[in-house]
Amino acid sequence: MNSIKKKLSRYISISMSILLVSLFFMIDISVDTWISNEFDRAMVNKAGLLETLINENTHGVEFAFADEFMPEFSGKNDPEYFQLWHGNNTFERSKTLSLFENHELTKIDISLNEHSITDITLPDGRSGRMYFTQFKPQIHTDIREAQGDKLVSFIKAQEPMFLAYALSKEGLNQVLWFVDIIFIFTSVIAVFAVRIIVFNVVERGLIPLDILNSELKEINLNSDISTLSTAKLPEELIAIAEGINRFISENKKLYSREKRITSDIAHELKTPITELLNLSEVAIKFPHEKQLTENFKEDVLAITKRLKNIVNSILLLQKSTSKTDIKIEKVDLATLIDSIIAMENKVNREIIFHSNKQRYTIQTNEFALATILKNLLNNAIFYSPKSTPINITIEPYLATERVIISISNISNITYSEEDLALFFEPLWQKDSARTSAERYGLGLSIVKSYCDNINADLSVKTEKNKLIILTLIL
Repeated sequence: MNSIKKKLSRYISISMSILLVSLFFMIDISVDTWISNEFDRAMVNKAGLLETLINENTHGVEFAFADEFMPEFSGKNDPEYFQLWHGNNTFERSKTLSLFENHELTKIDISLNEHSITDITLPDGRSGRMYFTQFKPQIHTDIREAQGDKLVSFIKAQEPMFLAYALSKEGLNQVLWFVDIIFIFTSVIAVFAVRIIVFNVVERGLIPLDILNSELKEINLNSDISTLSTAKLPEELIAIAEGINRFISENKKLYSREKRITSDIAHELKTPITELLNLSEVAIKFPHEKQLTENFKEDVLAITKRLKNIVNSILLLQKSTSKTDIKIEKVDLATLIDSIIAMENKVNREIIFHSNKQRYTIQTNEFALATILKNLLNNAIFYSPKSTPINITIEPYLATERVIISISNISNITYSEEDLALFFEPLWQKDSARTSAERYGLGLSIVKSYCDNINADLSVKTEKNKLIILTLIL
């Protein structure tokens, strides 16, 4: 089973750990490089100090070096080494070289005034680094003044010298290893710390989800609680909670509606079934009563047809609410309306169809649209006085490609705004006693369902003198 908490903790931990380890690694490399560069710079400075102790005059090259000021070149405690060559011959070497069998440093072929730093094995067997350079000794001040114009020739005639300076790098290696261990240890601690912190942060961050889930479990269609509280929720969950609240509200309305429909269907079916039972019981009890038996078959047939009409209407309502794909085709509205008027106007009512000469052809499902128009027209005929006309208007809807169809009639009944809000509810009737044996309150519900399926807008309004207008926008 997938877990948001585990995935989120894992991904954030891995991402943060990689970021921190990469950062520590770069810092480690930078620190190691800086320490190594500082070590090399110290070597260069020390070698430069030794170079400044060498000068040349007319008597030759002098090296003003004193062991007492630089004990590292004479003692056995962490010794350092240097060696000077004048030409190809050794000019001077540190006393520390004399302590070992190998008392020579390696001479490297290098250009004048250039230098190199290499790793070597010191005479005492330790690993070390050696600085090597070729240079010309500095000229004594007195010689500079005495030579005058000949100073350039004197400099050209100088024989270059070589300097090798070496010392142990074990201390450097220990420092570098210590720094590496610190960074490795820090990286491991950081990874575990990130894991613990992220897990706790994610767990705390998901607490509102747990609270939301707990509240949601307490809600059912029969409970008094119908909404989730958003007061203490983070803003990311407010939209979800509001969506759930809308879903709960719609489902509660649907549940209440279904309960009412079930009750109304039972009521509609109960009446004809009761009539059939009563007729059957009377016919059985009084088989020789001619007055009862003469009309028995016709009464049973009428009640059965009524039952059939109720069932067919319920099935048609169920079919109209189905979300299966419906066939889309071209429909000529004027032709369809004319045919429906001819079919439904069995009582020869005055039906006035207002349409200009323009042909209105739309893309829709012909059966659904025909069912809608039949029910609307039949409803208008049934609920209007016989002496009043019924008007049907078809015209373009604003400046769009849509078409608006209006069916208006004078109503026998006065409807309030509350009544109009219930107009398309299944099995709703203004007559709460349901005295009509022909009307079951399903026609306009079927109309509404088919309108939703073909994306048509349906509305109703009333005007003065009980004029009621049903508007269909296709």
